[in-house]
Amino acid sequence: MANMLVVDDEREIVRVLAEYLRERGHEVWEASSGPQALTLARHYQFDVAFLDLMMPGMDGNETLRCLKLQSPGTVVIMVSGVSDERLAVQSMTLGAFDYVRKPFDLRRLESVVLHGLAMRG
Repeated sequence: MANMLVVDDEREIVRVLAEYLRERGHEVWEASSGPQALTLARHYQFDVAFLDLMMPGMDGNETLRCLKLQSPGTVVIMVSGVSDERLAVQSMTLGAFDYVRKPFDLRRLESVVLHGLAMRG
């Protein structure tokens, strides 16, 4: 079981992903914005965070940058419906573990999570 944070401005994405992760025994917190995610990260230690890249206000890469400063050990998986390779590379440079395109295959996403947790130690 891991502590996970799901951040997306699309409520349905958060609901589906959080439900899937909870069914697998993980503790899941939900946020709809970067600032809300960072507030949660000040109070809880997350093993894994899923960040939407394109959010209004504070985007996913800015949230990633701040989250990695607060909690460098968190495995961050970027999630986006945008197929911009430049943004994906930027996310990885900022410390994201992986970049997954929407709509995502939940089994593949679970595999990425398990790999990220294994690499973390």
